[in-house]
Amino acid sequence: MDQKSTIFDRIYQSLASVKLSLFLFGALAATSIVGTLIPQESTVEQRLREYGPKLSAIIELLDFADMYHSWWFKVLLGLLTVNLIVCSFRRLPQTLTLLRAGNQTMDPARLEKMRHHARVQLPVPLAASQKLLAALLGRRYSCQWQERESGWQAVAEKGRFSRLGVYFVHLGVLFILGGALVGSIFGFRGFVTIPEHGTVDRIFIGGKHRALPLGFAIRCDKFTVDFYETGAPKEFRSDVSIIEQGDLVEQAAILVNDPLTFKGITFYQATYGSEPSDIMLQVKDLKTGEGRRLEVPFRETVMIPGTKDRLVVMDYAENVGNHGPALFIAAAREHQQPASAWILVKQPEFHGNRIGDLVVTVEGLQNSFYTGLQVKKDPGIWVIYAGFSLMLLSMLVALYGSHRRVWLLLDQASGGTKISLGGHSSKHEARFGREFTKLTQDIGDLSANRETHV
Repeated sequence: MDQKSTIFDRIYQSLASVKLSLFLFGALAATSIVGTLIPQESTVEQRLREYGPKLSAIIELLDFADMYHSWWFKVLLGLLTVNLIVCSFRRLPQTLTLLRAGNQTMDPARLEKMRHHARVQLPVPLAASQKLLAALLGRRYSCQWQERESGWQAVAEKGRFSRLGVYFVHLGVLFILGGALVGSIFGFRGFVTIPEHGTVDRIFIGGKHRALPLGFAIRCDKFTVDFYETGAPKEFRSDVSIIEQGDLVEQAAILVNDPLTFKGITFYQATYGSEPSDIMLQVKDLKTGEGRRLEVPFRETVMIPGTKDRLVVMDYAENVGNHGPALFIAAAREHQQPASAWILVKQPEFHGNRIGDLVVTVEGLQNSFYTGLQVKKDPGIWVIYAGFSLMLLSMLVALYGSHRRVWLLLDQASGGTKISLGGHSSKHEARFGREFTKLTQDIGDLSANRETHV
């Protein structure tokens, strides 16, 4: 039993360690630097091209390409959260003791030892002096009066809860860490391309080999782009519809800096492009002399009628070898190795428009726009905003607020009431000194006879 208690104590001491806090902050800072150097949510092909196979394997193993959703980043955030909670609770009892210390009994000798102290003689009876001081102090402080054998004692204070400001700063940081954890666990960032008049119901998660269902479908009804005179894009816009269980539930326009949010998922206008559609090909077999006309959807494999041969249009380029637009077409013929070639769109007589012994002519081609949308879900973002707001407000209280207390002893004296007072501030002593001097003067204004030592 003692051994278990000892182990628990060691774990508790470790979690409450300032060294652990510094280590975790340093680790998060270092990994964040790595996250800025390595593009997040990049594809495997991009990483292979940029870093080579060995370094790409390390990046893949450590999940550096999607670092903020990696298991080890979540562990660091979780440890820092626990560390901050334990540190706060460990020091909280001492702070609460200081807050309750305002009711302690004071004696004249102790007041004389305070940095700020004073003595005032009022030529009025004890009961009347108590009422005058209660009225004066009540306008500035929260006061507690207590009757003594020889008179009265009081504790006047303000800013009591400023001592708790640092704990609310901690609470704000906990909100931020909690929001980051929620976003890391339940959020995602991805990308999707939607052809004009096309519909998608899932997105590609950057850096991952998986598609994520949205739970609804989004359709691009229309895409428009305006250009400057220089040819640079001025504005591009996607008019989209949200379809849920077959029903149209929302229509909106997505522009740069004007995203669409639906069910916590935000769509940002990121890019655009064009791709071929309505592709009509004429395919002639040089061996048999037979020609066939067929429609080939972009990036979809089709059978050549009357044969077991297959064609697929894999890519499109605006200009190939200064010969104009071209389609990259692959053919898989029976009993032959697959072959591919660029087929020029506007030069049907070009001798290179061949894939093996197939002559391919483009008879019809239309280009249609597609829109590229960045997709993001971060359910913890509002928790983070709340944490930042709480942390900033609490920092103002912690930095500029102070717990100020004034103790007063009222004793019956010959010809009136003798008042001894002393004051203390948790910080900003110079400012409190001016405040204490002003209070002493105001008390003295109640009497013509005053003896003060500050």
